[in-house]
Amino acid sequence: MWSRTCFHDRKARGHLGGVSLNTVWLKRWLFTTNHKDVGILYLVTSFYFAFLAGILAFLMRTQLAFPSETFLQPPQYNEAVTMHGLIMVLWFLSPLGIAFANYFVPLQIGAADVAFARLNATSYWMYVFSGITAFASFFVPGGSPASGWTNYSPLTSLQFSPGSGETLGAAALIVLAASNTVGTVNILVTILWHRARGVSFVKLPMFTMFTFWTMLQFLWAFPSLIAGLIMLEADRLLGTSFFTSTAGGSILWDHVWWFFGHPEVYIVLLPAFGIVAGIIATFSGRPVYARKPLFAAVGIVVLLSYMVYGHHMFLTGISLTEREVFTINTEMISVPFGVLMLSFIGTLYKGAVKLTTPMLFALGSVVIFVIGGLSGVFNSSLALDIALRGTYFVVAHFHYVMVGASEFGLFAGIYYWLPKMTGRMYNETLGKIHFILSFVGFNLIFFPMFFLESMPRRIVTYAASTGWGPANFIATVGAFIFIPSQLLLVYNMGMTLRGPRAPANPWNSTDREWASGTSMPHAVGASSHGIGNGLGNGVPHSASESVHEASPLSTRPIILCLGFAVSMAGLAFGLPVIIVGLVILAGGVVGWAWDDYRGRFRLPEEEEGERWPFSKVPKDKLAMWTFLGSEAVLFGVLLGSYAFIRVNFPYWPAPGSLHDINVGSVDTIIVITSSLTAYLGLQSIKAGSKRGLIGWLGVTLLLGILSLAIKGSEWYGLVQGLAPGAQIGLPLSSYFVTTGIHSAHVLAGMFLIIYLVKRAATGGFSAERYGTVENFNLYWSFVNCVWLVVFPLFYLL
Repeated sequence: MWSRTCFHDRKARGHLGGVSLNTVWLKRWLFTTNHKDVGILYLVTSFYFAFLAGILAFLMRTQLAFPSETFLQPPQYNEAVTMHGLIMVLWFLSPLGIAFANYFVPLQIGAADVAFARLNATSYWMYVFSGITAFASFFVPGGSPASGWTNYSPLTSLQFSPGSGETLGAAALIVLAASNTVGTVNILVTILWHRARGVSFVKLPMFTMFTFWTMLQFLWAFPSLIAGLIMLEADRLLGTSFFTSTAGGSILWDHVWWFFGHPEVYIVLLPAFGIVAGIIATFSGRPVYARKPLFAAVGIVVLLSYMVYGHHMFLTGISLTEREVFTINTEMISVPFGVLMLSFIGTLYKGAVKLTTPMLFALGSVVIFVIGGLSGVFNSSLALDIALRGTYFVVAHFHYVMVGASEFGLFAGIYYWLPKMTGRMYNETLGKIHFILSFVGFNLIFFPMFFLESMPRRIVTYAASTGWGPANFIATVGAFIFIPSQLLLVYNMGMTLRGPRAPANPWNSTDREWASGTSMPHAVGASSHGIGNGLGNGVPHSASESVHEASPLSTRPIILCLGFAVSMAGLAFGLPVIIVGLVILAGGVVGWAWDDYRGRFRLPEEEEGERWPFSKVPKDKLAMWTFLGSEAVLFGVLLGSYAFIRVNFPYWPAPGSLHDINVGSVDTIIVITSSLTAYLGLQSIKAGSKRGLIGWLGVTLLLGILSLAIKGSEWYGLVQGLAPGAQIGLPLSSYFVTTGIHSAHVLAGMFLIIYLVKRAATGGFSAERYGTVENFNLYWSFVNCVWLVVFPLFYLL
């Protein structure tokens, strides 16, 4: 069957030479860096995790089908609820949107590939190994995480979750968050820097436009999750007290989690709505109504998503003023979503609507979102939230908004783009049956939950006298319709590979990805074949081959990601596993650097297109600035947590009593000096002095080593003063974690210096080629600026 698919021309893999077909096939999928291959891998893998989440949903609904049911024991039920939520949201819905972004964003903007092909593969393999790590938590002593998908404190503490499953689950989430950060930088730079001529921002296709805003949410939301998980792991493994103290505790976790968690709702939803907007326009035969207001409305949603998270905390004791502000903000976010709905309706108005399978799922997404959105208005009210919080009314609400609307929109995208990805047509009748069963099943599951406004969520069973039995039974019947009906989608996708050949543009769409066979000069190496290269769509494979279809293979991403995941899993399994993981990780990083040093991984340069407003900014520099934007949020959350603890902790040590101000001052002088020496190195190479670059980088390295030695001596003295086995107080907890993460950044910068010195010694830089040195300066200066904030907070105030 695979030999008959039209995913890519086999000539794109011909450089592997006399290797058997099966080996070629395996190497292609393990080591590919091509954006289309990576998109397909994301899609298939996300469906695997959806299968796991579906099994857990079956178990949950079976347990709740009847009163006093004992199908699952309470610990098992809690594990199923927790892992179902985490896998469904973070390992299925979000990655499915990323799959489409990988595959279609370059096609829609006329790019040959994503900005950084190896980073694209790295993002995928981190995602894979993070999911495997998370699922492995079921098989460790104590079982998987069981504190709900929100991981509320203090349920995640050693007191209530003594097994290693919680530690392993948090490690998996850190790896996943790193994956999303890497992928976010890549896709953002692709959209900002690789648009073809004529593809201005206001002319971005709907899906790419929504993806751009979604990537900004990824960039700013997931660092908060990383910071919270690092503090959680420190509590569990090192004895710190971030989430077990009264000054931090559950309220601190709520702030950190929901600053990530509420934007995640829109991270899941917006890619689906981007697909829906394009599909409605295509099958209505009309352009998107109110396109520019729609673009602005999505941006407002992204901005407000960080200003409404407090409505999850109405009952936690936050001040009345905070509750009022979050209430207003929550009601305000309905306005831009109203613009989206009006745009969809305006596009449909007087259109020649064709109810194909993609259109049915797109309309279903809109209907489900409206139901969920209307129910959300109730939750924005402080008074009503007091009554509804923690009940199945809320479960119904967020499943309609976060799951149903997203899932139906993403399924619409699958049917819409299957002909593009395979060159074959799916079975339309089977697709419509799938829609009917899915729509009926979904509403049977969740609509009855609106009437369970008195039933607490996450309870394992209930008495018949509560009257909750009928609604729960109907919901379970719906689950047994909805979940198995997704097998029709999988079957239809599989049979599409043998289906009739698709026309070049079966939907008569005006979007660029359907332009196969059209002459487009910007398509690298395919000036006569267009951007639909490598795929079927009625175009013979010999005519669709292009340079970027032969993207070089690389073993480095999978090795690097395996090492990272193993080392993180070692947090649960012990030091030997950490060491093994670090060795593998080092092998991947060194191999990556060696490939760069030897020039073994190169892609052809693309012709310059639309790059406003970054037309004068090199691609690598833009990527570094984007990455540092994410890093700023990471340290911002850590320092914000410090401030929260400091305000709520009445016994903070006086300045100089815990940390030696003189030592800190010396360290600060060293840090500032290292920024100067790094800058002098950059100026040296700009002047053409290789020796000057090497010399100043060497001095910067020595200063970095000296700074770490000072911090190490401070740490040693503080640790020596701790009683064995005692919990670390909040002042030291904050200091150890904040300076520890900062020191890790310094250490990473020192490894970069070693790489730069090696390249400089062999003529890798010149007065014309110094971009990598400049990017290092940006990174090093950022890390040092962070210390200039850390020093006064911990030493002087």
